Amino acid sequence: MRLLINKKDLALLLEQKRDYIGNRVAVDTVIAGISFLLSAFTASYNDIFFASSITLKYLFCFISVLYTLKIARDLIEMHSDSYNHTKLMKDIEDLDMIQHKHSLIVIKRNKNQKASKFLLYYDEEWDCKLFLNCKTADRNNEQNIISRIAEDFNIDARTINCHYVVSRVQEKYSVSHNEDRVYQHRLYEVSFEKMPELALKEDFVLNNRHYYWMSIADMEKDENIIQKNLEVVDFVKENIL
Repeated sequence: MRLLINKKDLALLLEQKRDYIGNRVAVDTVIAGISFLLSAFTASYNDIFFASSITLKYLFCFISVLYTLKIARDLIEMHSDSYNHTKLMKDIEDLDMIQHKHSLIVIKRNKNQKASKFLLYYDEEWDCKLFLNCKTADRNNEQNIISRIAEDFNIDARTINCHYVVSRVQEKYSVSHNEDRVYQHRLYEVSFEKMPELALKEDFVLNNRHYYWMSIADMEKDENIIQKNLEVVDFVKENIL
């Protein structure tokens, strides 16, 4: 998993949690405290200068009690706060600036021709033609993509091939959120053992979704695509053509 974290935000988090990080009471510390306490109460002392043996005994007993109480307090705080490496990792992950992790799905036609065409669909929320995409799954992402494509195109998943190409973190304007957002795009190329018959048309509607075949040159002439999705078009152009 890749994280994009501002160095200042990380430094601030570590400063806020510095009293908790590594605040653990080891077993040997407890044993040392008990040993010190028992030694202080059972030891015999001689007079030293102006301090009598009984004064020294009280002094060391008092110090051992304070030390034992400190250990007890640390144990209580450790149990109540229970801030450990797992929680620290969660706090660090929460600093991640990557707001969307998406898989871009590239389906290509006319592979042996320079003017290859790619399958796009019309997204109503973006009011734009986009490459097929889905949220990146934490596990078995390629199988997740294959299952999605099989369901959308009503074909056997065993006839679909999918392989990972490259990933990139990009900051781009999100039309749906009306702000710049950071995306982690994972690029996958998908192919069919046999292209679905309906998909042979230049544009078609399947399961209430309108699909289009467009070349990169066609996309670069589409002002709406260039305005809303140029970063993704360039990303595909650099890595698939």
